[in-house]
Amino acid sequence: MIQVAVHGAEGRMGLLLAELVASAQDCNLCGLITEDGQEQTPGAFHPTLPLTEQSQMADSLPDGCVIIDFSLAPALNGLLDQAKKLHAALVVGTTGFNEAQEELLAGFARKQAVVRAPNFSIGIPALQMLLQLLAKTLPSGFDPEQVETHHVTKLDRPSGTAARLGAAYQEIRGGNPVPTHSLRQGGIIGEHTWKFSDQEETLVITHRAHSRKAFLRGVLPAVRFVAGREPGLYDLGDVLENMGGQQVDPAG
Repeated sequence: MIQVAVHGAEGRMGLLLAELVASAQDCNLCGLITEDGQEQTPGAFHPTLPLTEQSQMADSLPDGCVIIDFSLAPALNGLLDQAKKLHAALVVGTTGFNEAQEELLAGFARKQAVVRAPNFSIGIPALQMLLQLLAKTLPSGFDPEQVETHHVTKLDRPSGTAARLGAAYQEIRGGNPVPTHSLRQGGIIGEHTWKFSDQEETLVITHRAHSRKAFLRGVLPAVRFVAGREPGLYDLGDVLENMGGQQVDPAG
């Protein structure tokens, strides 16, 4: 049984993550973590578990557990401090880290396994692979642009997913960064569209999330991948490759 805690448990994604972990037959939801000063006793937030302050993680979670982090970038430093004490592996879906935090996370991954992805849907890593293939094969006259659309409450522009897709394309293609346009409209869950055009043709590729649960489909496979894994900084592509084409069960 994999012991799993959710960091950022009060957020919209945190609530879905707790439900997802609890539904998995091979996982035990062992902790719900919030920011300091926001703790709650069992029964107030969750029927049986307390809502635990970040600074108390090392005193309340089992050693060697897996921590899922879908919170905010400023919480990373405290999370890593506590995770080190717990020898915990991480599954990180938080975006917006600054350069210093990127270095901290990379340093942590030299000691413990980390799966990090800006988006845990199954379609996004498939889209990234397609973009990298197009970067290798499209003639030089095809100019790419990316449009990402999310709900009005999303803070980062561009989204972490859009930034990663653009970087993945540029790593293969070279040249200038791909122009990326950010839209924040209504309650749109998430959409990433790439358009390639030259004077004669246009190619359009779109990934569209139908619900927030789409962003969770790769989480349990990532938890299973990272539990007991040797140290390293992995991505969702590594997880899916390890699955070898097995079906992803959305119910866990």
